[in-house]
Amino acid sequence: MALTKYTRNSFKDGEVKTANINDGAVTNAKLGDDAVAAAAKITDGTITADDLSSTLDLSSKTVTIPDASFNNQFYNVGLLGFKMAVTESLTVFNLVDGVVDEFHDESGTDEAEGSNDLYCASSDFYQNQTSPVSYAGNFGVASVTEEDTSEAGTNPAQGTTCRAQFTVPTGVTQVTARLFGGGGGTGNNSQNGGGAGFSEGEMTVTPGQVLDIFVGEGGGGDSEGAPSPPTTLNGGGVGGGFGTGPEAGGGGGGSFILASESASSDTLSAPDAPKLFIAAGGGGGAGELTSGGSGGGLVGNAGGSDPGAEQTTNLGGEGGGGGQTTGGVGGDNEIAQGTGAIFEGGQGDPGFGAAGGGGGGYYGGGGGSNEEAGGGGSAYLGHPQLTSGTTDDNDGGRFQSSQPGYDPTAKYGGGADYNAPGYRGYDGYILLTATGTGSTTSTTIVSNAFTANSAPSTSRIVVFQENVDTPTLNTDIIASISRDGGSNFTNVTLVDEGYVTGSSGQRVLAGLVDISGQPSGTSMRWKLALANDVSKIHGVSLSWA
Repeated sequence: MALTKYTRNSFKDGEVKTANINDGAVTNAKLGDDAVAAAAKITDGTITADDLSSTLDLSSKTVTIPDASFNNQFYNVGLLGFKMAVTESLTVFNLVDGVVDEFHDESGTDEAEGSNDLYCASSDFYQNQTSPVSYAGNFGVASVTEEDTSEAGTNPAQGTTCRAQFTVPTGVTQVTARLFGGGGGTGNNSQNGGGAGFSEGEMTVTPGQVLDIFVGEGGGGDSEGAPSPPTTLNGGGVGGGFGTGPEAGGGGGGSFILASESASSDTLSAPDAPKLFIAAGGGGGAGELTSGGSGGGLVGNAGGSDPGAEQTTNLGGEGGGGGQTTGGVGGDNEIAQGTGAIFEGGQGDPGFGAAGGGGGGYYGGGGGSNEEAGGGGSAYLGHPQLTSGTTDDNDGGRFQSSQPGYDPTAKYGGGADYNAPGYRGYDGYILLTATGTGSTTSTTIVSNAFTANSAPSTSRIVVFQENVDTPTLNTDIIASISRDGGSNFTNVTLVDEGYVTGSSGQRVLAGLVDISGQPSGTSMRWKLALANDVSKIHGVSLSWA
């Protein structure tokens, strides 16, 4: 049959599909100049470095280099400057022998002769600064686990108060605080105590400063066997109920951290408020009819609320939650002491029905009446030295299991379960953590002995040094050289030969010294004494003639 020739104009747009073109059928020779113009037609990653010209004009472009690569180049340039200074010793000063130690380990230094010569193996430098130290103070109602920084309080019985202390370690200026208040108690009924709140914040502190630590105790329950309404630590309100509370629970105590200004005070009152850094609210005690309100948040939950209403006013017989300027209002028909106050919850009404006490906090929750529950106490985050902070309310203490330092078996701040023995709320807990900056030390770095061919009279040291602070040459960094194995050293006047990468802090220090006055010898050593401001030493060269 006859063959028909097709030209480009013989095809309509869209007639030739991708499936009609064999792989490899369209070659470079069949593509016109500039035929592939759009960047969208080129798959990402298909143009590699081998596809680029050996010379590229990028003068009109911005080239971004990763920080890690840039910093590495800084170091390489610095090392090059160090090596050039070492070469200079041979060419300019006619020194004919020597050693170069670009620190990659400690093999070139004498650890027995040095002191506080702290070596960073990961980055290969010596530094006159100790490593940062981590601290943790774990405070319960009568225990502490960081004995170096803290003093435990005592809590001999339910309802008594105590004060522990944390002394800010040297080098620490910031402390992270995590606080759990005490959970509300319950009576012999079918209601639960309110869960305590959680607060967290960063505190600016001063080394040596003493902080007072008050950990909220769980609210009491009627199984405590007390002949009077159960009380609690740090301001939780007592349970009501005809004066004995047979069906009611006490409010949980708030947890507090304050600046210490007294050596003996174990109670908190309104004059202590300006010293308060941070607080976590306690849970309200259960009444016979309703569960206690949750503590925490800037406003505690009213009694009987699950998840509840964050409000200071009552809900009938249920006490309101503590706020930021006032305590929670007591339930209807409440006694005068039923309204919460600063640091303490209101008392449950003892005159009619088993009513729960309000939880303690910055301002305590109101006590209940008419067989109803107390409200939860509020948190506090307003101190000027608290640089950041968060707080949250808590229904039953369940969310706290995800918090750092939280022991799920202890159920810190959990409200009492009416099915649990004792009916007491779970105690609160405070965790303080901090990292101290390393302290500056007086450091001496001494090299091993290197043997010269003959007794030298002149020696030059080159130091590759990096500023952390701003040390003064020949005061904070002192170099010396010995030719008799270290029995005698002669100080070198170091000269700053310039920052090797602009103002990066990496620089080359060098000095030439006459050592002919020392006893004759061929055992060469260098020594560096570092003090006051912090330096990093990356390498040392010693030459002689």
